[in-house]
Amino acid sequence: MNTSMPDPAYLAESRATEVIIWFSIPIPIIVLTTILRLYVRLATIPRSRLKYDDYLIVCAAIASLTASALGLAFGPPYGFGQHLVLVPPDHFKMFMMGNYIFSHFYNLAIATAKLSVLALYHRLFWVKLWFRRLVIITSVFVTVWLLSMELFLLFGWQPISDWWSGTGEDFVHITPFGYFANITNLLTNLLIFAMPIPVILKIQINLNKRIGMCFLFSFGLGTCIISAVRLFWIFSLLSTDITWDQVPLGVLSVWEMCMGVLCGNLPVV
Repeated sequence: MNTSMPDPAYLAESRATEVIIWFSIPIPIIVLTTILRLYVRLATIPRSRLKYDDYLIVCAAIASLTASALGLAFGPPYGFGQHLVLVPPDHFKMFMMGNYIFSHFYNLAIATAKLSVLALYHRLFWVKLWFRRLVIITSVFVTVWLLSMELFLLFGWQPISDWWSGTGEDFVHITPFGYFANITNLLTNLLIFAMPIPVILKIQINLNKRIGMCFLFSFGLGTCIISAVRLFWIFSLLSTDITWDQVPLGVLSVWEMCMGVLCGNLPVV
């Protein structure tokens, strides 16, 4: 860390409240929409049982809630939202530990939300053989993406032992694999949420209902927009003041998970 202290106005800056607010808002959204989905599935349909897409979205909801809780527990209390020069080394190490664990749950939430939507597609549009095959291929890709991300975190990331002697300057680089993983995340989002539109347009219903269904399934474009903005921040993040500059990236990550769960729940609700 830099030993020369900046001016007092710089030191007084804080994004801690911003982090707490934006990490907290998705929690009730995820809980309420998931409970409403399960209620609709079990209480309003006679002899209904939970399907694969329900179990997957519950997994995504739990992973998203855990990630948000980790962000709140290991974020502002350990310097997230402050300039790195103010963060004590022990706090920075705890922040990095929380960031590492957060990444695991982020990957799980993103992947299972996508798999839930794909499982729903497979049930709704089962008569289209080409569509079912496309859903299966995309599901395999998402599963491989999740496994590769986890392997990278376990074996490709900086060893945990290095955190206890490192500074912020050691953690600002993004590997080519990181770029590839985030670009493919965005591309699969675009594919998944555009996938059912050609099928819906051919359904024998009136034009207004077709437009409404397209709008409902295209609501996931909000997730794509968040993924795109998040990707921009990943490409542009070159600062060593990561406890300050990574705040927008952290907020976007939490909201990307929230939107993934929301988009999985809305068609059922």
